[in-house]
Amino acid sequence: MPSFSTSGSRMSDWIRRHLPGLVRRLGLRGKLLLALMPSIVCILLFTGWASYRVSDEFIDIALSRTVRQNTMAVAHEMEQYLDGCRTDLLFLAGGRTDGASLRDAFVRLMQAGGKPYLELCYLPASGGEPVVLVRQGGTVHAVAQDALNRVRPNPFAELDRLAALKPGHVAASDILEVSYPMPTKDSANRYADANVVRFYTACPGNGAEPPGLLFLSVEATTLRNILSWYNSRKSPLWAYPRSDELRFSYFLNHDGWMLFQSEDYDKQGGELTTYLAREGFDGSLGKPGNAAAFRPNEKYDLYWNAVAAMGKGENGLERVEEAHPKQSGVDFHYFSYAPVYFRADPAGPPSVYGGVIFVDRSQLPIIAGYKNMDVMLFVTIGGIVVISILIFLFGRILTRPIRELAARMNTLNSLEEMEEIHLPYSGYDITVLQESINNIIRRVKQQVVEIQAKDEAILNVNKRERASLDRDRELLVENELSRIPEIVGVGSATANLKVNILKAAQVDVDVLIAGETGTGKQLVAEAIHAHSSRADKPFISINCGALDENLLLDALFGHVKGAFSEAKDDRNGAFVEADGGILFLDEIQSASHKVQQSLLRALASRKIKPLGSDREVTVDVRILAATNVDIPSLIEDKTFREDLYYRLKVISINTPALRENRENISLLSVYYLKQAEALAGREHLDLSKGALAKLVSHDWPGNVRELVNCITRAAVMAETDVIQPEEIRLESDFYSWPVQPQPAESTNGNTPHPHAPDTPPAAPAQPAAPEADTGLNPRQKEAWDVIRKQGTVTRKQYQDLVGGNLPTRTAIYDLQDFVKRGLLTKKGKGPSTRYELTSE
Repeated sequence: MPSFSTSGSRMSDWIRRHLPGLVRRLGLRGKLLLALMPSIVCILLFTGWASYRVSDEFIDIALSRTVRQNTMAVAHEMEQYLDGCRTDLLFLAGGRTDGASLRDAFVRLMQAGGKPYLELCYLPASGGEPVVLVRQGGTVHAVAQDALNRVRPNPFAELDRLAALKPGHVAASDILEVSYPMPTKDSANRYADANVVRFYTACPGNGAEPPGLLFLSVEATTLRNILSWYNSRKSPLWAYPRSDELRFSYFLNHDGWMLFQSEDYDKQGGELTTYLAREGFDGSLGKPGNAAAFRPNEKYDLYWNAVAAMGKGENGLERVEEAHPKQSGVDFHYFSYAPVYFRADPAGPPSVYGGVIFVDRSQLPIIAGYKNMDVMLFVTIGGIVVISILIFLFGRILTRPIRELAARMNTLNSLEEMEEIHLPYSGYDITVLQESINNIIRRVKQQVVEIQAKDEAILNVNKRERASLDRDRELLVENELSRIPEIVGVGSATANLKVNILKAAQVDVDVLIAGETGTGKQLVAEAIHAHSSRADKPFISINCGALDENLLLDALFGHVKGAFSEAKDDRNGAFVEADGGILFLDEIQSASHKVQQSLLRALASRKIKPLGSDREVTVDVRILAATNVDIPSLIEDKTFREDLYYRLKVISINTPALRENRENISLLSVYYLKQAEALAGREHLDLSKGALAKLVSHDWPGNVRELVNCITRAAVMAETDVIQPEEIRLESDFYSWPVQPQPAESTNGNTPHPHAPDTPPAAPAQPAAPEADTGLNPRQKEAWDVIRKQGTVTRKQYQDLVGGNLPTRTAIYDLQDFVKRGLLTKKGKGPSTRYELTSE
């Protein structure tokens, strides 16, 4: 059998002979993996160790802050409790000290939910009768005079404190063990024992009552319960779930005696104990008044240094190594302390009454260490996998320049997407080959650009060619032969609109027409009239938005002579003028509440009363109303009557927006181009293909009215018989009005539909605007810059521009003031009035 040395020698020889060949056969990726992996693993392990050290340090800081916060909170709570006892004692000392008064005050203090005091005693210095009150359960007992000698310790021994007390000062005792006779029917010799803390103050007395000593006692278990409360799940500092490690706090006096420790908070009535606090200490157990008290020997520097620091009013925290870590489960624990102050003199500084020590054994650092080891295991394994993948990919990158260059060349199939090749590699061979290929690509791209320029020129020529509109003209001829030739259009929306018009015309009920501005609501109303049984009767149109309240009432209901100062003759209102026919109320949403109420009365009874007349006139009128806003939203805002809405909306017709009817844009463009020829004095105008495409792609916020203005403007500005794309000037090409939530209807009395305009064509160019002088009011100054850009404005547009629910009369006054100043010129009359900039 060969020896180990012989075997090792053979192994070394085998490695020397075969390892170089194996390394050469590994390839680039294998060599990188073999060279980099050991160093990567070492870096990961060092990084994990460093991160663990940092995290352990900050965990220690966080735990230290939490422990110190808990200790100081308990100390503060003890101080508050002691201060409350002092305040209650001074409150009692300020009253009468006779037995009945003290008993009544003591009972009321208990009933008010105060602290569970055990005893209240008044001992006169000379003369008078002592008062000793003891609480048992919910009742207060007075100890008889003949039984005072059986109270332990004797209360009269406390009179020695009187000499050291000043009025208004309060002294607090250490823990005392007291015993009171509490006889019952069954047991005459029954006593009640308790450990208490007494608070003393001097009563100066008055003429009727002698001076003496008043003291109030609270059971020491109530102070112990404060420690238990903060160490329980009901603690106000219990912000997160905590593990079940050993944590406790204990209270000590200024002499270093451990008086009591925290217990299970659910067992508040137990005796005072210190078994956890004195663990690991040698010393004296028990002191007068407190058998559980413990005082460690002087050799324990940690404890006595804390006592000395608390005596100076200092707080602190120590990290203590565990003597038996296997038994405790932790390597160290936190030892935190804080002094507890008591203010004997309300006007003076507080003194140290005792201290609170909190011991916290947390396994969080150990758990964090285990978790860190687990994480490092997974990170190391993951790092090895990731590094292996990266090395594999990196090896492919180093070996693929030529293959990728060839692959790029194979992908250059599309001339439009052909781009020069810029590979992220260096090297003379790759650079020369790449530059040669890029020279070929540049020459090809130059040829492509030339071809595209020729194609673009051909396309532009095609866009400027006359569009084929023969089919649209044929549809216009067919429309002239239809039942409703006024409605121009094809498609389901237009067909539904025509059907609804015919249905509404067949019955004699009121109709509400809703739609955006410029969608042809008035034309719909006229079509209903033309195809109804009232076609040969009057059709009267009133724009409710163009008149103020009084003028609108007069226009609707008329007046008699003498109804007001300017009423020289009788006037028939619109209801009388439309008797037997149809009354069209445009912009019905603009009517005031008073007008709405009058309309509701007239619609309900079909009777009206002219202004100034006591006689009702019966009318036979069918009402067609139009609105360009959502009336239900006005009902919610209490600006439109709900009952009037349902009176008007027997039949409802909606006029579609032009953007929802794009298939009709070319048809309507041909229709209005014919009308624009007459306005512009031109003949045989036509649209180019590019112009038609521009019209179809626009959203037309102004609907047909905007389309008519655009077509008319193009007809005026066209230089040839074929309108080109650049001659189609949309409203957005000029200016942009501030966005209004509810666009107003035109006030010219002739509301448009999808096929008819209601305002005159826009002027081809706006004159220069003069500068405003300094006499304008703030409203006019705010609106002037926009009016100058717009070139023209109506009364309704001015109201929308200024905002703030500007009254109609005020808007008219402002516009007339512009006219007087020579800034604007008034055009038109009545509802079609508009104001244009004055030419220089």
